[in-house]
This record gives sequence, C-alpha cells and structure tokens, in this order.
Amino acid sequence: MISYRTLALTLVLGVAACETPDPTKAVVENGYPAIPDGGPAAANVVVYKAWWAATLFDDPVAPGETSDEKRSVPESDFVYALLAPGWDPASGSPPTKLVAMKSKQKLAATRGDTLRIVVSDGTFAGNCAANQPLSQEDADFVTQRIFPGSFANVVYSAQSCASLVPTPDPVADAGTD
Repeated sequence: MISYRTLALTLVLGVAACETPDPTKAVVENGYPAIPDGGPAAANVVVYKAWWAATLFDDPVAPGETSDEKRSVPESDFVYALLAPGWDPASGSPPTKLVAMKSKQKLAATRGDTLRIVVSDGTFAGNCAANQPLSQEDADFVTQRIFPGSFANVVYSAQSCASLVPTPDPVADAGTD
C-alpha cells in the first residue's frame, strides 16, 4: 500500500518534471524593410505597439529591428499591433497616423520558449496600403479594447485606415423642449 507521503511526493515530482524553470518570453520583430539612409521617410513603417496574450510591447520597433525580450506566458492567441507609417521615433513627437493590425493566425508559446512575433503584411492583416484592411469589428476591438489610449477621441475607419475626429451632431446635442 502506498503512503500519502509517497503519493504526494510522486505528484509533486511529476508536475515539476512537466515544467521548466525557464520562463516563457516573447519578442516583436518588425518585418518591414529598413529604409536606407537618404531614403523616403514616408516609407518608414514602425511597429508602434504590440500586444500578445498578457504581454504589452510599448517601445517602438524600427523596420528590420527586434524588440527586447519580454517575459510572457504559455498561451495561444492572436497578436494585435499598431503601425506608425512614416514616423520617426527620434522626432520626439507622437505619430500622426496609426494603423490597427491583427495577426492572421493565432501564435502559440510553450513554457520555456521564446515566441518570435514577426509583424509584416505577410503575417498581419489591417494595412490598407497592402490592400488588407481589417473588418470594422476587428478594428474596433483593436482600437477600443487593446489600445484605447492611442485612439482616444477619434473614430478609426478600417476601410481607410484613418482616424477621424468625430463631428458633433447638432441635432443630437440639442435639448428637447
């Protein structure tokens, strides 16, 4: 007959054997090409922010560059990102245009591995310049749930990838007598 102590030790060792002491990590790689010195600044596509599972990448990633590794969780989920086309992070000013993106497939990370998230037109939808707009429902999710601060006081159009300042409706604002 097995004692409770032996059973408990067996369960603890069994669970520990399935886990690794190494944390799960993730990185964002900007898959858009780097613009050569003297090239058109408007062609510069910066990954402004990205979100996967429980991990926020809030430092901009220049074209052809990779973010710092961030600790993450084992998970399978879509990745959401904001592009800042034509923006220079060294300018000190915020981007004037943001494009909401969603990975075309769920990405998965296992415990102890590093998930590499490549943001490009081949792996993400949402870039109108590549004829791949998101559905308005997906765009609303990205702009209102994932990155609401970046889209405060604007309405994002998925079909044009433009952020519009809503104009007040004078009839809706008028009081009723």
